[in-house]
Amino acid sequence: MDGFAVTHAQPGQLSLAVDKLRDNHDLARELQAGLAAIRGIHRVEADPDQGLVVVAYDKEELTSLTSLLALKAAFANFFPEVNPMQLYSWLSQST
Repeated sequence: MDGFAVTHAQPGQLSLAVDKLRDNHDLARELQAGLAAIRGIHRVEADPDQGLVVVAYDKEELTSLTSLLALKAAFANFFPEVNPMQLYSWLSQST
């Protein structure tokens, strides 16, 4: 997907390069707060200088219907261009 790339995936952690995040400190703060509020996500690090996002999560918690819907809504808010199925695929890669 243009503007997004999985840079690293391992169980419970996903790293993304996000073009839209580069040099956007406000978006980085909003993204960190928005994603960290979702049940199952334990840590979010958004680096606007490099355009990177690292999400540490608990797969069992994050794959609950409630958490997946919250994650889908958060991504739709910040990145409407991201297909929810692609997001699920990225999370599946890191399991």
